[in-house]
Amino acid sequence: MLYFSISELCVSGSHPNLVEKPAVGTQPYKNLVYLIERLLDPVRERLGQPIRVTSGYRPERLNKAVGGSPTSNHRVGSAADVMTGRSYADNLKIVDALLETGLEYDECIVEGAKFDAKGKLVGCQWVHLAKKPSGNRGKFIYTADFRTYHPLRKAKSTVYSYSK
Repeated sequence: MLYFSISELCVSGSHPNLVEKPAVGTQPYKNLVYLIERLLDPVRERLGQPIRVTSGYRPERLNKAVGGSPTSNHRVGSAADVMTGRSYADNLKIVDALLETGLEYDECIVEGAKFDAKGKLVGCQWVHLAKKPSGNRGKFIYTADFRTYHPLRKAKSTVYSYSK
């Protein structure tokens, strides 16, 4: 684990009293190690700038408190919500870095998506990244309202351009 720690993925700004760190050797702990080593660290390396985790592992009580899905990858330690902390536009660089690595992933959800008048994605509040030890789906979607989710299209180039 190069850039992230287990503790860094056990956070909640809204419900810090419900945060739990999974015990070493449990499946959620192993999933967090896998997520860090096989997705977050490589994306951070490619990006070349710090990434802040705003939500990672969510035990059941925390997941309920934040209104998370009962089937969320967060519940099993296989997902993290991340941002650069600079700007909505800068958060898209995380998505670019993920796609540039060519790594397999389960979910890349652009959350709080912002589009220009032509329908081009120009920013987001954060990016949800998930990777499981097996069965990754490569789900590439966005939500602008945090209720409805839509597929995202990416341009076929080394410089990514996203649209609805």
